Amino acid sequence: MKKSLLVLVTIVFAAAALTLSALGSGTPSVQAQSGYGQGKPQGEYKQDKPYTQENPGPWAGSQAKHVPEITYEKMGTGLKVTVKVDNHAMDPAKPHYIMWIRLEDGMGKVLGKHAFKATDPAPVASFELKSVPAHLRAFERCNIHGIWMSEAKVELK
Repeated sequence: MKKSLLVLVTIVFAAAALTLSALGSGTPSVQAQSGYGQGKPQGEYKQDKPYTQENPGPWAGSQAKHVPEITYEKMGTGLKVTVKVDNHAMDPAKPHYIMWIRLEDGMGKVLGKHAFKATDPAPVASFELKSVPAHLRAFERCNIHGIWMSEAKVELK
């Protein structure tokens, strides 16, 4: 009886330690699904949720250079979506640049992703969708300032 109680207590403590470890490093499922917390300029950046116009985290004042802009137009039965990040440096010397832009629907399904190099002229990505989602989310990853997001409700005339 004492032996089985000791085993049970050991298992409970191990589970508690794993849970605390996971909580201390952010939300693993969100990080894994959305790419949050991946990389710092090329290594150890941690971020629990993307920055937005309203919540810029430690980067207040940097929204104009980081919040992705979503525009769209009807194409046949689908949609052409353009995501750009105005006024952001693409500087290989520092380096400071937009690493990628990702487009998702309102349910979190990835609709497209475009990777950039620091030598690219501008962070602009176009996606041709076969259908029209009701809601779009755009994410961008700056190698210094983290992941930023914007949202748009799709309203066609």
